[in-house]
Amino acid sequence: MITCDSLTFNQSGRIMSLVWKVAVRRWDLEKKSLVSKPATNHPLQGVRDRTLKQGGPSLDKKSKPAVQSMVVDPLSSVLDGPDPLSDLLAVPDPLSGKISVSRQVVEDCKDAEVTVSDTRHSTWEQQRAFIMANFTTSGTLTFTSSFLQPSDSGVVKTQTAVTERQRMQVMSGSERIRARLVQMDTLDEISGGIVREVGGLSQEEFTHRLHGLKQELTQAWHSDQRVKALKITIQCVKLLNLSAPEHFYPSKFVLVIDILDTLATLVFQRLKYKSESDGSPAGGGSEGKQEAQETARNWFYKVASVRELLPRLYLEAALLPCYSLISVQEGEVALTRLSRMIRGIGDPLIAAYARMFLCRIGIEVAPTLTQYISESIEDFLHALKQGLWPEGEADMNMGEDKDALAARVFSPPLEWMMQCLASRAPDHILKSVVRQCEGGEGLGQNLLVAAVLATFPHHFIAQQAVPLTHLIAGCSCPGKSQHELLSALGCCVNQVAPPQQQQLPLLNAVWKLITRIPQTKDYISTAGIWLEYTAKHFTSVEVNTLLGDVLKHVGKDHNRELVHYPGLLTLVSTALTNSTDPHSLFSMSHFLGLLNMFQRDSVSAGDGVTRGVVESLLAHHPGDFTDPTLVQHLLTLCGALHDSINALTTDDERRQLSQLITTFIRHVNFGRDFEQQLDFYVNARAAFSNLDPVLVSLVQCVCQLAMATWSVMHGQHSGKTAAFVRACAAYCFITVPSLTVAATRLKLYLLSGTVALLNNCLGQGDACMKAAIREILEVASSQDADGGGQITEILCLSFASLASTLIATPDPPDASPPLYLLRGLTNAVRSYPWQKDTDNQALLSISLLHALSAASQDILPYHIYTVEGNDSLYGGDPQVQQEAEQLCTALLQDIISHIQGLTGVHEKRCGSLALRLFWCIVTWCNLTQTQMLNMASIAWSLVLKHNRPECVAHAREWISKRSQILKDEGLSHLVRHCQA
Repeated sequence: MITCDSLTFNQSGRIMSLVWKVAVRRWDLEKKSLVSKPATNHPLQGVRDRTLKQGGPSLDKKSKPAVQSMVVDPLSSVLDGPDPLSDLLAVPDPLSGKISVSRQVVEDCKDAEVTVSDTRHSTWEQQRAFIMANFTTSGTLTFTSSFLQPSDSGVVKTQTAVTERQRMQVMSGSERIRARLVQMDTLDEISGGIVREVGGLSQEEFTHRLHGLKQELTQAWHSDQRVKALKITIQCVKLLNLSAPEHFYPSKFVLVIDILDTLATLVFQRLKYKSESDGSPAGGGSEGKQEAQETARNWFYKVASVRELLPRLYLEAALLPCYSLISVQEGEVALTRLSRMIRGIGDPLIAAYARMFLCRIGIEVAPTLTQYISESIEDFLHALKQGLWPEGEADMNMGEDKDALAARVFSPPLEWMMQCLASRAPDHILKSVVRQCEGGEGLGQNLLVAAVLATFPHHFIAQQAVPLTHLIAGCSCPGKSQHELLSALGCCVNQVAPPQQQQLPLLNAVWKLITRIPQTKDYISTAGIWLEYTAKHFTSVEVNTLLGDVLKHVGKDHNRELVHYPGLLTLVSTALTNSTDPHSLFSMSHFLGLLNMFQRDSVSAGDGVTRGVVESLLAHHPGDFTDPTLVQHLLTLCGALHDSINALTTDDERRQLSQLITTFIRHVNFGRDFEQQLDFYVNARAAFSNLDPVLVSLVQCVCQLAMATWSVMHGQHSGKTAAFVRACAAYCFITVPSLTVAATRLKLYLLSGTVALLNNCLGQGDACMKAAIREILEVASSQDADGGGQITEILCLSFASLASTLIATPDPPDASPPLYLLRGLTNAVRSYPWQKDTDNQALLSISLLHALSAASQDILPYHIYTVEGNDSLYGGDPQVQQEAEQLCTALLQDIISHIQGLTGVHEKRCGSLALRLFWCIVTWCNLTQTQMLNMASIAWSLVLKHNRPECVAHAREWISKRSQILKDEGLSHLVRHCQA
């Protein structure tokens, strides 16, 4: 409770004799110009940059690391020690060191010159994932094995008999050889086992059984049952003998290859270990190498004893890396021999995937050898000339067209072989392949051209683009469609440009083929790719011509034009992105015609197409939008987006659309034509009335337009410009009330009123300020409804800004008494029923004490340019000061009453309020008045009681300096009291 002998209280506890007395401010003494001082160090010098490695080499040895050139986080210095997450990243993976790469033969080919493969070439892991995802079946499959029966639960079998190695140890050399020959005679069956066939398996069950055999193979190997592991592999490879169902054969091939790779890896690792160690401490002796070579030859002898062609071929191909331990030359000879052995496989599909596997192994064994790949491609094409499928297989393709199925299943092996060839062979070999395309026919020619476009280097395709176009024109056999081949060619030439003399002939030849594409969807997708080529290498005239042809094709398909809008959107984006002169496109008739298609009633703004067009135009248009026609197009498109908003539209989608439309509005610029600019803002307000963020942006833009007019006229408006800025002020005054958030309306009223006053629109400025005063109460109401929080801070800041603006705002001519607007603001604060558990009324009242005291000065602290303030209008009339002191006295009574009511747990809130009130009294009051000096002393006692010591020390220092500057007797007396 505040008590003081010099203050008189009435029965209700209110102070009766306290009167606010405003002191005359001495601006000449208080205003001090800022003095710059040279800095000796950088303020962020001590902050460490954790992106720099400790102990790392310096880029400049002469430079001193006293000041870092870049600081990532200015708060990182508070961390004690390095970032724990960065430490985790620095620790090496404990598992990475245990991963061994199988069949690494790279060290044996260090001196070999290998051409760098094209970046678009896929690895085997990528190819495997593609095949498994695209070649599936819903039919039933058959599984044949003697190791995994239908009754098995998936548990890996174990063998309790004496291991192979234990039996061999008690045999002599000749007996051991005879025993191995006996084993090879029974490779097709297990001891006492029977090969059984399980049918009716789904794809998942078939895959699960193969994974089970792979696991059993690994366990058999680690238990020294090498022959059993070999038998399992042979039986798995035999599954590749059956090509039906053809649409699943690629996936079955991949699953079997995984098992082959497992066996080959185990064999190679064992041989590698033997070659590097002979059991002696030193290791790496010649005896170990000889034993490894002998074991390797033994494995090849075992494989050569397999009677069936396919298992023998696959096994030897899988073990080809083992030739690196014997002789690289023998490996190359074996590779060529195996490629010719595949000619003995009658089924073209089985032979194609066998060649695929051989090329995959061959690039590891002999990276520089390409002759066998060329021969494999020739054999592949020759095999395709035969009948691909047996007649009468109605269910093999599950309803898929046989030609389409053939193109789908034969493409992976051919493209893999072509990829292996393209990454290693010189250009003259690649040209020979193109000549094979010219001499080919049927499906083989079609697939070969597609493989060339998919795998050969871009620079080679660019050189041969015109001949390849003629080949595509001659590919009439079903398989890869012509638009797919043209699209592939277009992607290549978009990466690497053809020679300049070929660019125009290429475009003419290709576009003749594109115009004959029957399906509109395929036509648009292909045209989009070649539109990029045209935009990159030709002018906007050619781009406009191509777009005209597109519009002609789309116009023929009126019933389904809505389906083509995504493709047309791609054309717009492609033209804008790749054109050498994007700005000229907007003057092209066909490009504008393409934009007109998105403004039809049939276009749904909710499907993302219209939004995509707007985003493309905003992203790729150079600079601001100055063309009225283009602005109207965009206004219509954005209006469609606005009209698509309904009750189901999410808040996030509203936010995104608002941001997109706001970006468009801010990029419209008609230069000095301010009237046209304002007309655009008027049309935009009518089009986007349901999006508050857009309306906020429009008000800000109109205020900016008014200030641009002020800048052009240097603050001295003519009759025409004065009418224009009044129209801008009226626009803002009309638009702001339609916003839903009171805090936003308050800020915009304040902005609009300030701009109006600066442009000498006093009537409009007064109207905006009065509206802002009314909005203060609306913001307070919304704060009460929401329970405070962020709105409290917004209320205090906006109120302080409004009160500060009203200091320089002149009273209306018919105002009486003075300080008309500030008195209205004071009445609004005092009449509002504030909640008792908040300090809002006291805080706002203190802000008003500052504003009223400043407004009563004979010379105001600041003025609005070209606007006379109240100090000039009233000429130092004492009535102004009397009115201000009367209002301040009432506000002071309210503040003290509020502080009196803060008792108990709320008493700690007195500290902040008392400090604010103390600053206000010291700054504005005449401390020669005994009551005001006593009031300042009481406020100081509350400051001492409820504030931190450093706050108190700072206050003492500030009033002491102020007393020394102003030489004020009352202030000096207060300083002595505070120091006591």
